[in-house]
Amino acid sequence: MAQIIKIQDCISRYEQDPYHYMNQFIRLKKQRWQSMTAIAEEKEAGRFQIAAAAREETGGTKKKKFSLKRKKEASDMNSGREVDDQWFNGLEAEMDGSFIAKIPAGKKELAPFFKEYLYQFQLKWASSTISDISSLSREIHNDKILQILAQQLPDSYFLMYKPVLQVNQATVELSIILLTPLEIYCIIFLEGDKESTFSGSKNRFWKEKTVRGRETSVLNPSTELIRTGSVLSGLLKGADIDLPIRKAIFSRTSYIDYPEPPYGIDIYDRREWRNWIARQQKNIAPIKNRQLKAAKILLAHGVSDSKRRKEWLD
Repeated sequence: MAQIIKIQDCISRYEQDPYHYMNQFIRLKKQRWQSMTAIAEEKEAGRFQIAAAAREETGGTKKKKFSLKRKKEASDMNSGREVDDQWFNGLEAEMDGSFIAKIPAGKKELAPFFKEYLYQFQLKWASSTISDISSLSREIHNDKILQILAQQLPDSYFLMYKPVLQVNQATVELSIILLTPLEIYCIIFLEGDKESTFSGSKNRFWKEKTVRGRETSVLNPSTELIRTGSVLSGLLKGADIDLPIRKAIFSRTSYIDYPEPPYGIDIYDRREWRNWIARQQKNIAPIKNRQLKAAKILLAHGVSDSKRRKEWLD
């Protein structure tokens, strides 16, 4: 599962210490999978007791929540790093009796359940810290593209979903940015009518033609991709980070007819986008140092709109 490190202008744990949280995500994912697998196997064998398991899983939760003010006093607010892993593990990954009751029996049924659990967990990490929180829109909660990219790409991929950055005293919203161990993708998805056809061109607008012959105009996605690539190139060059930047236009629903797209822009329509996902899934390269550095630079320019958690206002 790709790590969601930034969503629009939401505050993110990763902004505080990217290296710390990127490594911690992988560790927490492994721990939770082991815990849920054990519960699922016990359920399948008919040996599981929810009450006992809930006590074991959440025995320390109240103590962790009660220590919030001490945590607040102990936080290094100057550096901004929040390092009390136990506190937010208990807060974010709490497994009470009602949650444990939902865990399916057997590994086969557990896999999709775990993916959804982990995705919701990631949305929290990408929109809050221990002290502050951003509001996620209903649109983001229901965004299938965000969910697909997060759930189907490897752990070593970092996802910035339409991030808002501060660049040269200007605030800009960019296209989807995917930082892989070997390169960076700037991505746009065209979501049209099922089996419609987008006719690409160098004009300001493209045409979408449905199977019933209706035509509509959409902004040329190449413009936003080129702008995003230019912003990334400038930021990385300024930090002396050499990482290839690729640009891609996707459509899950439609065909894209563009015989000669601009140089450096790849096209993956409804015939090809799943193949692209499959190729990324085979990428076993670990997280690279220059990838981490690139993520840190981009996050440092992130714009965040958040408010203080109620328990931190006293």
